[in-house]
Amino acid sequence: MTGDLSMKNEIYGIKFRKLRKQQHLSLKKVAEGITSRQTLGNWELGKGEMDFTKVLLLLRKIHVQPIDFLENSVSEYLRQITSEISGMYVNDQTDSLHQYAQHALNVSHDNVKDKIVFFRACVACNYLLDSTGNVLMNKSDKLRLNSYFNKIQNEDENWHYEDVYFFGNTQSVLTARKIYELAYSLSYYAKEHSTQNKEWTTAVLNTLINALFVLIKKDIGLAQKLDSILSENLKQISDGYSFEKIRFNFMHSLIEYIFTKDNAKILRQFDFLQFENLADLESGFRTAYKQVERIYFG
Repeated sequence: MTGDLSMKNEIYGIKFRKLRKQQHLSLKKVAEGITSRQTLGNWELGKGEMDFTKVLLLLRKIHVQPIDFLENSVSEYLRQITSEISGMYVNDQTDSLHQYAQHALNVSHDNVKDKIVFFRACVACNYLLDSTGNVLMNKSDKLRLNSYFNKIQNEDENWHYEDVYFFGNTQSVLTARKIYELAYSLSYYAKEHSTQNKEWTTAVLNTLINALFVLIKKDIGLAQKLDSILSENLKQISDGYSFEKIRFNFMHSLIEYIFTKDNAKILRQFDFLQFENLADLESGFRTAYKQVERIYFG
């Protein structure tokens, strides 16, 4: 979701059509007083635009909250377009990931106005860099990526779920300073615009914690600054986000370990995760611990 006043992405219309049909409401009935039946029908099929203010009125007609409609639609769509990339990353298919990332970049160069194509290319390059150290994005690509985030960072646009997801999946290809600035911006925005929407809050917390880990590997000074900010913010978060608190506590322990070389807290956390049968989380933490050891202690 950007600052545009119209909603062009086909996922919104398709999602709306599904919700409308679930309530057995006709195109004519829902469109009445807001837009034409044909315009609504085209939008539902991904063939047209819909003014954002009209979307809000249409959602009221079908009794759906805007935040649920917008964020759930985007999150589902984003997961779909990144599932193949993350699958290659998790399965260590680096050759396939390299080919995918290069092809995605080439396509994005030929379709400079297509944000989704560029998003897919950046995410693929991000995972490739994290797994192999190979840098595919050129200077122009990086400038384009920074330009995307500058609009949010300069408060020309607000943070939305799409932006949070994009930031969380491109951090490896961003500079440490940019990561910190965006994390600071997102943290401040989330604090000033608190919401009960769990999906949004979970996405923000995990993106900020991911940013903290990337900074630990890139710039320990900036990592300390972000660690301090997140420590204060998490005091206001309920126990319903215990998973995120466990992740943050581990990152905090990594920072302490870098300066003290005392890994006692980290080992205790491994024991706790084993006791709680959180094998996947323990595996991820052990990998992170090894990465930090390699970076700081050879």
